[in-house]
Amino acid sequence: MFEVRLAQKGEIVYQKEIWKLCFGDQDSYIDFYYANRYKEHETLLLLYNGDISAMLTMIPVKLVTPDNQIFHAAMLYAIATHPQKQNRGFATHLMNYSDEYLKANNKNLSVLVPAEEQLFSYYYKRGYEKGFYIRETSLNRHKIDTLPISQTHKGTISPIVAEEYNLRRNKQLSDRFYIAYEDEDINYQKKLSRQSGADIYGIDFEKIQGCAAIERLSLEKVLIKEILLPEELLNEGIKLIVQQLDAKEYIVRTPAYLGGHLGGSIRPFAMAKVHRKINLELTPENLGYLGFAFD
Repeated sequence: MFEVRLAQKGEIVYQKEIWKLCFGDQDSYIDFYYANRYKEHETLLLLYNGDISAMLTMIPVKLVTPDNQIFHAAMLYAIATHPQKQNRGFATHLMNYSDEYLKANNKNLSVLVPAEEQLFSYYYKRGYEKGFYIRETSLNRHKIDTLPISQTHKGTISPIVAEEYNLRRNKQLSDRFYIAYEDEDINYQKKLSRQSGADIYGIDFEKIQGCAAIERLSLEKVLIKEILLPEELLNEGIKLIVQQLDAKEYIVRTPAYLGGHLGGSIRPFAMAKVHRKINLELTPENLGYLGFAFD
């Protein structure tokens, strides 16, 4: 017999075991998540014969359209089945349950970020469509040093709080098709960034206020998970980041519409599934942007 329900107190140790076995993350990272982001009322569990066998998290987000429609949604995160219980349809059953749960709780759609390329087809069979894209490129220090800039732009970069980051983020993405986050989830990203040795930053050019979320992957590699600025200021913004965080390689992620001159490639990043009828069509032409997957 199996049962699906929200998580309860005293069950974290079993969830951590599944997380470790399925994702292979270090204990310190798993502990960090459960200390800083975990919420029982956002976590669904599937129990088989009384044992916790599968889990997923539903993080509240909003889908914002270019004409400023706002749809309540959830980002499914940490979808996992204990290795000894896999290939029994538990994850599918759990996701089907989440569909009905989210619909009953007035969520218009759910989004998720497949951890691997082959998982796109898995989620497609379960009703998800590609809807969110990023541009990703790898730049070495020499390439960044030779990026052309305007001598008239003098910018600054400094760490900022989550609330300020969110204001800047939403302003930079206005008139776009994107996922908006609660301040507390931007703050969680800030904690992830700071734990790595970086931060979330405000980038200022006179009246233009941009932002960037960055994680240091190693002494030689930095991941710019998000940078939001007008196209004409992007090079200057990247150079300011390099002054702040020295490395040999910088992986830069931007919305698909931004940074074409940097090279790299546009790839699908997240998928969506509509639960309640809405006046919205998810197509590759929309080039929706998600940004934070807390990966």
